[in-house]
Amino acid sequence: MSRIKRTLTYEHRLVAIFFLAWGLVFLDRQALSILMPLIIKDVPLTNGEIGQVNMWQTICYALSAPTFVLLADRLGNRKRILLIGIAATSVLTAAMVGAHSLTYLIVVRALLGAAEGVVMPIAITLVAMASRPRKLGRNVGLVYAGAAVIASTIGPTLVTQVATATNWRFAFLFISVPSLIAAVLVWFGVKDVGVLPAANPAAAADRATLAAVLKNRNIVTCVVISVFAMAGLWTFNSYISLYLTEVSRLSVNTAGVVMSAFGICTIFWQVFLPYSSDRIGRRPAMLGYAVLAGITPALLFLFPKSTGSLVVYVAIGGIILTLTSLFTSIIPVESAPPALMATAGALIMGTGELLGAFVVGIAGRLADSNGLTAVMGASAASYLVVVLVALALKETRRRQSPEPVAAAAETAAA
Repeated sequence: MSRIKRTLTYEHRLVAIFFLAWGLVFLDRQALSILMPLIIKDVPLTNGEIGQVNMWQTICYALSAPTFVLLADRLGNRKRILLIGIAATSVLTAAMVGAHSLTYLIVVRALLGAAEGVVMPIAITLVAMASRPRKLGRNVGLVYAGAAVIASTIGPTLVTQVATATNWRFAFLFISVPSLIAAVLVWFGVKDVGVLPAANPAAAADRATLAAVLKNRNIVTCVVISVFAMAGLWTFNSYISLYLTEVSRLSVNTAGVVMSAFGICTIFWQVFLPYSSDRIGRRPAMLGYAVLAGITPALLFLFPKSTGSLVVYVAIGGIILTLTSLFTSIIPVESAPPALMATAGALIMGTGELLGAFVVGIAGRLADSNGLTAVMGASAASYLVVVLVALALKETRRRQSPEPVAAAAETAAA
């Protein structure tokens, strides 16, 4: 097999493995919201306490991402840290069988958030190193699509059906097993490229200090975008299952089917959004899709019991999940030097998750005092801010076809 064929084979293998790994890891995180209508029957929680659980999970996710990914960038142990994160996610998901109190939920989900925080930044960095530049958006979109296919489409129906046939505790145990299998796939199928050699003196200086990343206009802009986009995403995601059952008055099983239909459409957006950014540019895509992301929570806020609002939720609501690929992965890896790709992505994701987590907590208190519709208003307002901040982005899409992002990718594929 020629060197080019080996490189392409490795590129495709990485995308397939991380598609599965991210989808399964995201399902572990998503399951809490999916099963919350059943959990609160055994573990009484107010809307504010539900917000606290999600808030601490998100805070630990946020702190974990930049901490361990920076360590991986410096030491080159990307694969090892990735493996630990995926395996720990599986174990902590299984630990939900013992949930009996608010404190237990906060501790277990906070640790799970810390384990998950390292997965996506490292996975996207490894994919970027192996990708042909003109295929970067497509490859990133396919990796993110794992969440749409597994966590948002198959997950809600499967998890709710298992939970109603048995109980919600067994459902968590059930979904913990595939995550462990994903760790095995990473162990056998992914090669660690180690610490990237500096291509020039400037790159060496960039790797030596995080300050170089913070001087980049796009990175700073993406950090601010991330704060409000993550606030909108997790406020929406944390309460959508409860919203559908308590406000829209759907049964748990029907809500699961509606969420799975949402997931099917999300698959399209997860692939099409990054792919379209390869064609129209990153900045126009960020602006246009941020506008569309805010429409779903806005309609659910204004018309909470309307069938039309549910149709819009199913049809374009997936953009809320998909938008993340632009500002935490594609734009950062095209803006930062290769040695700090993962660090830039983790910094953006971590800061957004950390500060956005407090919005989730505040939204829970608003829901207690003003009703669940308040969380949709908060989510819609967050995306309005995203649109305004995104105006500061500079275009990063490469119009030519240069060499792969990192020459080390070919070495890893050999």
